Amino acid sequence: MSSPKYNRVKGSQFELDIIKWFRKLGFMAERLRLAGKDDEGDVVVLVAGETYLFECKNTAKLQLDEFWRQIEVEAKNYAKARNTAVPFHYVLWKRKRKGIQETWVIQNLDQWLEERK
Repeated sequence: MSSPKYNRVKGSQFELDIIKWFRKLGFMAERLRLAGKDDEGDVVVLVAGETYLFECKNTAKLQLDEFWRQIEVEAKNYAKARNTAVPFHYVLWKRKRKGIQETWVIQNLDQWLEERK
């Protein structure tokens, strides 16, 4: 069983790897600070003037309901803190023994459709 400290380090490294990956592709990517109940997600990326918010998960178990609940709350916190619309938001889940480019991107269908309008 992994220790809480190990899990934090593993999660933190995944966030940094995601930021490096986006930056390597030429996008502005930043890590968001922890704020307890007012957390605003883990990483924010700007693509063609659009803001995208990510909750990064590097866990053994895929807990979609819980992960999605977190990013929904955090996207609203992000918007409220900046007096903007809720940004497109996703859960990124690191697959075991896979590279960053093979991370799963999780989104709901309503948002997927809205993004295409």
